[in-house]
Amino acid sequence: MSGLKRTIFYDRHVALGAKIVEFGGWEMPIFYPAGILEEHLATRKKAGLFDVSHMGRFIVKGTGALKFLQHVLTNNAEALNIRETGAQYTLIPNETGGAVDDAYLYRFVEDEYLLVVNASNREKDWEHLNLHLKNFQDVELIDKTSDIAMIALQGPMSRYIMKENIESGQLPEPIRNAVSIVTISGATVKLARTGYTGEPLCFELFIDRDD
Repeated sequence: MSGLKRTIFYDRHVALGAKIVEFGGWEMPIFYPAGILEEHLATRKKAGLFDVSHMGRFIVKGTGALKFLQHVLTNNAEALNIRETGAQYTLIPNETGGAVDDAYLYRFVEDEYLLVVNASNREKDWEHLNLHLKNFQDVELIDKTSDIAMIALQGPMSRYIMKENIESGQLPEPIRNAVSIVTISGATVKLARTGYTGEPLCFELFIDRDD
């Protein structure tokens, strides 16, 4: 699979016997030896751990970040509150009202946002956002896809697993889209009560590559 990108967990996937396929320009695991059905049931009954580091991750920061996001996204970024609901589903619209991509916006700290986009649309989204960026001041857009790992822990036992592993900080509870910053195994982890599996209990973890 020449020319395809790999996540930081690629070698681990191979060691565990994963079936690797091309997805959105990345070499990603589609299933492990136990099989898709067993993995599905494990997530529904207990918990499943997913490497979603192939998704695009853009940092938007600066005193002008909110004004920029209000222009390029459909949802109300001003509604994000790091003490309550710090994440929201949103769309990146084009000039005619169509969708360039769907995305998730996170706010873990003041004056800085994390925009997660689909892997297959990352370059297109990047170009679109930069096209509008030139009309704004005091805002910086940074592609951190290669610098931030992203893991999803989903399923009924995910809360228990998180509680057992957090060394400091609080779970983002009790509602969906809550966020927090915690420490796990000595690493700083940005943690969100979000996910795409449909499980009511779900968490997504963002960790700097160096950690």
